[in-house]
Amino acid sequence: MERPILHISKGLQEKLIFVIFVADVAMSSLFEIFREATLLQCGFVEKLLRLDMGEVAAFSESLASFLSETERNKFVYGLAAGRSALSLYSFLQLLQNHFDNVFPCTLEDPVQRHFNPRKRNLGIAVSGSGETPSVNKYIEDVIGQRGEIKLITANRNGTAYKLVEDYENGTVLVIEGRTKYSTDKERRSRLSPLGTEFELEVLAFLNALFKDIQARLEGSTDERCPEYCSAILDFEENGRLIADMDREQLERWFNRLFPRSGRYVIGGVGRSGLVARAFEMRFTHLNKISYWERDFNTPSFQIGDVYIPITGSGNTYEALEGARNAFKNGADVMPITANRESKLISLVREMDRLEDVVFIPVKRDYEKLFKGNKSTTSWLVSEFTKYRYPIFEINTSIFTNSVVAVGAEFLGIVEAGMRRLHV
Repeated sequence: MERPILHISKGLQEKLIFVIFVADVAMSSLFEIFREATLLQCGFVEKLLRLDMGEVAAFSESLASFLSETERNKFVYGLAAGRSALSLYSFLQLLQNHFDNVFPCTLEDPVQRHFNPRKRNLGIAVSGSGETPSVNKYIEDVIGQRGEIKLITANRNGTAYKLVEDYENGTVLVIEGRTKYSTDKERRSRLSPLGTEFELEVLAFLNALFKDIQARLEGSTDERCPEYCSAILDFEENGRLIADMDREQLERWFNRLFPRSGRYVIGGVGRSGLVARAFEMRFTHLNKISYWERDFNTPSFQIGDVYIPITGSGNTYEALEGARNAFKNGADVMPITANRESKLISLVREMDRLEDVVFIPVKRDYEKLFKGNKSTTSWLVSEFTKYRYPIFEINTSIFTNSVVAVGAEFLGIVEAGMRRLHV
């Protein structure tokens, strides 16, 4: 039996063509937003080269002095909240990986390490506004115990700045926000909704500063901070590769990611996990139901959900297990990774969902850091992984921030609405 031929009137054909045209234009504009947002954030990173190098050198030298003593155990307390905290915790992870006698502590640790004034203690506080009540209270606690305190802020008039600047064992470094002076308000709210500048700059600054600290521990006294400057330039050059990602693939990925009513579960371990947690926070701003994979209240997967593992290697046990569970329960898996040869990619290929993967680009010199398919757990990583250059984390932070700008445009959410959802 022949199927009936469907006849469409000329008027309906024109309407369908118009709808397809509008959809294409909409997706095209989303990619342009993604690209502009990426380049704006690369500008945030580049701005770190314009800091006063004398102040950067003094800040680096004070940290190198604290870390140089090897006989006693030292405790470093991370004092921050929200996304600023996650940028700081990445630095604390570096300290723990490189110094056997340095023990980082955060305000979110399930097992708390109480402040002991008889130990060698350092508090590192990060607060863009300098007016976060909890952070200022903890700064006061460290000062009350006569501990050493370092502060990174964007506000010279903030309470945190005044507390630390007036304290004899305090050091302050100011990273002033300049976006509001260099872009109009409408463009800023579209490309960097609810702010990404300070958190990204802190992440890039501390990772670059670590290179300078290492040089000073080896005897350098260069006030020009060449290792720091070289790292910042490298971060910016790598970040600009994101703006040239494949347009068609990204548009397809956006179209798979945002128009869904299911839940978003974001996962990752180590420093990649900190980027993942920041990304999960932003889905709340987009009025989506989202969970951090390793929270105690994260529900099991169901049809309509999406699991987004962020993993440079694509071989961590936690990401693989999460992907298997998601597929098993009918959820989508949309990884963000840098390794095209990983076990995770093999699993996604088996499920015929390779188009759901985003590969974060890095310069050719760093591609070798993300090869192989040897699986490991988060606490039994290799020495190579422990000391790996943080280029994936920096690039993924830029990428996910740009994705949020796309999401706000796609979903029609303005910055004022995101602010009401901010936690």
